[in-house]
Amino acid sequence: MKNIPSTELLEKYINGKCTAEETALIKDWYYSLEGEPDHVSNLSIFEEKLLEEQIYNRILTNITPQVEAVPGVTEEPERRRGFRPWYAVAGIAASLLIFGGVWLAQTGRLKDNTIASAAAQELVVITNNTSQIYKSTLPDNSVVWLSPNSQIKFPKIFDKRFRGISMSGECFFEVTKNPQQPFIITSRAIITKVWGTSFRVRDNDLSNSADVSVLTGKVSVSIKSNDQPTAELVLKKGDVMLYPHQKVVFLVDKNLLKPENETDQGILAWNRTNLNFDNKPLSEIVPVLNSKFHVHIKVTNERVNHYILNADMAGFNLADVLEAFKKSLNVNYEIKDNTIELE
Repeated sequence: MKNIPSTELLEKYINGKCTAEETALIKDWYYSLEGEPDHVSNLSIFEEKLLEEQIYNRILTNITPQVEAVPGVTEEPERRRGFRPWYAVAGIAASLLIFGGVWLAQTGRLKDNTIASAAAQELVVITNNTSQIYKSTLPDNSVVWLSPNSQIKFPKIFDKRFRGISMSGECFFEVTKNPQQPFIITSRAIITKVWGTSFRVRDNDLSNSADVSVLTGKVSVSIKSNDQPTAELVLKKGDVMLYPHQKVVFLVDKNLLKPENETDQGILAWNRTNLNFDNKPLSEIVPVLNSKFHVHIKVTNERVNHYILNADMAGFNLADVLEAFKKSLNVNYEIKDNTIELE
């Protein structure tokens, strides 16, 4: 194989700025790869799709800014395709193939933290930089609540074989059931496969542990490794199956999954319950919420205690209740450690 062209030259090729001589040089090098052993040839279809998404999104990240959808919440929307001549599109496609071979040959392994999707040419990235909970609906109508300082990434259109999403921080999921299209979550250290409906995942770069807690249904959790996850709901050796009120903790320093019963009452904040308040002041409502959801809510503005609420909150979890306060009473809130402050 001939010497790999410089990164600068490849970037010029992508941007259509190469001279005829430089274009010929790149094409000559590309065709010299035929018959050469490489890492790409041995990839499975699943791994090829992961590579394709990695390369595509790394390029798009450099050219597409994030759009401010909600104060403190950034969302990268669908990619808008410009009007390009056919030969420019073909050039970019060829460049993706070239970069794929070069990048994988240099690293020797896949580094992306996301599950690949065959239809993932449009990636949505949602980052919650607020002190509140942000609710997002996924393409399959599953719902994710992002706690402060959390992020999710998912394709605008899920692969027909599986629904892949990556996350960091703390997120609570209510997943639409579809056994024919498994729901798979990749985070920093663990992979969570969804066999049921609602659960919480906590995994971020600043902690020496990660955990998954199940509220309803069941999920399986495995340690993330260099081997790529399958898109099938198959329980493998070392995986931990969790049922309601069960939890598994991943200890980073020991590379160990430790199953245990759920003792953190914070998970109960995601229980859906029926609440009905008939012209009640918030001073009477807050103790009810603290008791129902096992949380600590306090009012920092005495005036808020006198606000009157008349509402039927059937099937609400705590996040829904707090959102209702914002919309109906104009009462804001802020999460500080284990306390929710109403203001």
